[in-house]
Amino acid sequence: MNAKAWLFRGLILIAAGLMVLSWFMPWWMAEVVILEGASVVIHPWGLSNTLDFFVVYIEGADMPPWFKYVMFTYLGIAILALFASMFLKDKAVKILKFKLTLPQLIILIVGISYIVVLVVAAIFAAIRTGDFWGLHLVGTTLVVINDLESDVVAGFLPGYYLAYVAGIFMVVLALLRNKIIGNPSAA
Repeated sequence: MNAKAWLFRGLILIAAGLMVLSWFMPWWMAEVVILEGASVVIHPWGLSNTLDFFVVYIEGADMPPWFKYVMFTYLGIAILALFASMFLKDKAVKILKFKLTLPQLIILIVGISYIVVLVVAAIFAAIRTGDFWGLHLVGTTLVVINDLESDVVAGFLPGYYLAYVAGIFMVVLALLRNKIIGNPSAA
């Protein structure tokens, strides 16, 4: 195995590490200003909150119990696929008019699927946040809690953006794989 192939494997490990790191970082948060420290946080697998007895205001916002297991299964399969792509043979795969190697295709699918997860999460969060207190997904919303007015400040967190970096990095790696390792046969 040549040095370029090992370099590429290292880049795949970095991509997998970015994916896992972004997975365990919160993606979105809404903070109730009047209730210091009270917030709702979206993770890739569901919600968490520090609303204490105000949690009744978001009752029904949680994802179904099975959702967490599905999302962690997705993460596991994605990471295993990335690891497998490091050792698979360069079997040519033709999709439409594009010719890729099997490892390229796997990395590309993982990267695109992670970007799709992010887009769907944002769309779903935008719809659901409007259902509770009429929150804006990003920005400040004035809400009334027990006859008290408070701003709720909401927005995406660094973990969400890091997840995009991971997904885009995987797509770029897939597209540049043959140039990096010096295998022009499938380019």
